[in-house]
Amino acid sequence: GKTAPVRTPKISVEILLRNQEISASPAVPTTRSIFLNELHDYMGIVCTLPCVNCERFEVFERASGAEGKRASTFYHLVDSLSPKALSNAYFTVECHIQNLAAFVNQWLAYQ
Repeated sequence: GKTAPVRTPKISVEILLRNQEISASPAVPTTRSIFLNELHDYMGIVCTLPCVNCERFEVFERASGAEGKRASTFYHLVDSLSPKALSNAYFTVECHIQNLAAFVNQWLAYQ
């Protein structure tokens, strides 16, 4: 079937003039952080889902190792993503940030 494209969050960046100084709010690095957090949250929708727990049906106890998070959730699915798909997601974020930085720098040139 068709997959719906991931929608990037809309983040309003204001160009502020205070005491004859121009600045952007939020700053470009903060905006990058917001975009990356949104990407990680989006991936976490699936990866943090709990797995079905069948231990209560087992007669013998299994030794629980350092698996922890990986065994109880679908976190392991991150490993099955193609590196190209993951790279494209981060590249898209960086493209948005570069466009924002160019826009902010145009305003900062008037300072």
